[in-house]
Amino acid sequence: MNTLASGADMQAFSTTKPADIVIKGKVTDTEKGEPVPGASIVLKGATKGTNTDANGLYSISVPDQNAVLVFSFVGFDKQEIIVGNRTQINIALKPDMKELNEVVVVGFGTQKKATVTGAIAAIGTKDLLQSPVANISNSLVGRMPGLFAVQTSGEPGNNASTLRIRGVSTFSGASDPLILVNGVEVSNYNNIDPNEIENLTILKDASATAIYGIRGANGVLLITTKRGKVGKPQLSYTANVAVTSFTSLRKGMNSYDYARLYNESLKNDSYVSGAVYVPKFTDADLALYKSGEDPIFHPNTDWYSLVLKPQALQTQHNLSINGGTEKVRYFVSAGFFSQGGQFNHSDLVKDFDANRKYKRYNFRSSFDFDVTKRLKASIDVSSQTENLSGNNWPTVRVIEGIGRANPLTSPGLIGDKLVNLVGVGTANNPLADMFSQGYNRQFKNFLQGSVRLDYTLDFITQGLMATGIVNYQNNNTETLVNNRTLITYNAIRLPDNSVNLVPQSADSPFSFAQTIGKTRRTYAQFGFDYKRAFGDHYVTGLVNYNQTKYFDPTLAFLVPNGYQGVVGRTTYGYKGRYLAEFTFGYNGTENFAPGNRFGFFPAYSLGWVASDEPFFPKNDVLTYLKIRGSYGEVGNDKIGSDRFLYRPSAYVITTASGTGGYYFGEVGSTTTRYNYSSEGKLGNRMLPGNGLSNRT
Repeated sequence: MNTLASGADMQAFSTTKPADIVIKGKVTDTEKGEPVPGASIVLKGATKGTNTDANGLYSISVPDQNAVLVFSFVGFDKQEIIVGNRTQINIALKPDMKELNEVVVVGFGTQKKATVTGAIAAIGTKDLLQSPVANISNSLVGRMPGLFAVQTSGEPGNNASTLRIRGVSTFSGASDPLILVNGVEVSNYNNIDPNEIENLTILKDASATAIYGIRGANGVLLITTKRGKVGKPQLSYTANVAVTSFTSLRKGMNSYDYARLYNESLKNDSYVSGAVYVPKFTDADLALYKSGEDPIFHPNTDWYSLVLKPQALQTQHNLSINGGTEKVRYFVSAGFFSQGGQFNHSDLVKDFDANRKYKRYNFRSSFDFDVTKRLKASIDVSSQTENLSGNNWPTVRVIEGIGRANPLTSPGLIGDKLVNLVGVGTANNPLADMFSQGYNRQFKNFLQGSVRLDYTLDFITQGLMATGIVNYQNNNTETLVNNRTLITYNAIRLPDNSVNLVPQSADSPFSFAQTIGKTRRTYAQFGFDYKRAFGDHYVTGLVNYNQTKYFDPTLAFLVPNGYQGVVGRTTYGYKGRYLAEFTFGYNGTENFAPGNRFGFFPAYSLGWVASDEPFFPKNDVLTYLKIRGSYGEVGNDKIGSDRFLYRPSAYVITTASGTGGYYFGEVGSTTTRYNYSSEGKLGNRMLPGNGLSNRT
């Protein structure tokens, strides 16, 4: 019996699977030759895929030489490459304006950039991360046309910029833009980690913001966070260390020049007043200030150097992971940010560090599920926790105290003792300002969760989709203030020429005060979205119902603030050249009288892409030209410092200790003051629900 098979027979019965081929390479762009991070590489006909790293590098295994790799990225042409006998494939992607246009975020959706007829501006993650700033508002400075930013403080934890989109658009009331994250209004956006953001868009004119109706007068800022992509898990870690410093600190006079010029000013005053000139500082004083041999009673103190540090450290860390399959995609991010203060000698009080310190902990997760062929679900959970500690006196007030102090007020510190007045004037030690209002610790937590469902209704008509969103936000704040008497000392020269430091107060235990704040916001939205192309014609439509309820114990009469309305948009484009759009917002709030609570805010816009016309000369100077015009109305319900302006306020009775009033009796003997009542604000029930309109 022959038990040996031929070579052909052995090959026929072999079940060994050929080893996968590992393909490596780099993805760049054709214009600048720069790497394209986050580009998608997918094995055609399979769910297997990966993404490029920060340097544009990738690695993927394929089953054989006939495999086809699909390279794609937002804003670039998709490319399909047959592997063949190569193990190294470098790809240069070409920019694709049509693809780029599809990712522009607008109110309640997205539009092609080329077909947008409203005024918008957008930036992405790369721009937001260019500078290691503490918050998003500061990272936007100078990077978006039409956006104005003013930073009034550099204090850690309180250094955000005030944003204005195209300036102030209302005559009174709030001027802040409406801020939305993933389509939902939030109370604070500056505590979001910039590493979590995919793109940020501002809507500037009424044609873009009218869809937000009663809240759109001051522009809208839309933040879209990152989501998972198909491919292997991609782990990313970023970190940066920055040094913060004052942009400019003035250089003050020394004590000798200050005393000399003080005497000179007294002499000049005597010429005007005719009084006898008596110098404040004797020649002996001037000599001691100049020589510096008596640093306690003739000090020369540089308060800026004594109270302030030249630099402080700031650090930021972020760890994220994203990936998934065609059925499930995920993105999870965790971040930490810390910023130190720039105060010197902040630990003079036991168990009390007056230096301002800010720490922030960020967490965000998003999961996208293709439940069925038609049903998609998205679940988002995010949390931001902030810890702020330090002195309870604003940094700007401490710096103001330094600016008011003169160099000969006090020697500042003698050992570890704060020394006050040394016999010149009545000024206090600016170093003591840090401790004057106690020690503040503030803890904040912002928790948000949302569920979104998208259901394709192509069995009714192609391009139709139903969308629903439910969002819940819970914000908590706890503020703890401790105070202890700061012991300062006065310097006294004794007959034997020694110096005695006399305490001006006695030690005392810490006092304690606590303040707790709790707010929550609920949001719900349901509507329909339609997008369809008919040859050279492109039509979109959107309509949805939405409502918001905001609960805050500090609101007037403990009545929650609510918004309710219906919004819609329809667009039409012909060959991508001739564009028309109509949007509207019909919404209202309880702040206005029944019958006048709702307002209608329409907007109309037209556009013409002249550069797509056959007669437009092709050149490398002017490659794209779009002419647009729009008209719209937007509103602002925050038009006064009080709520419910349709209700008259109560009469006010002056108290006995108040000023003014009525006086009766004999002057100098029986005159008696009597309280009086004053009328409050008159209610205006005709105040319309469209607030103050802004037409553009």
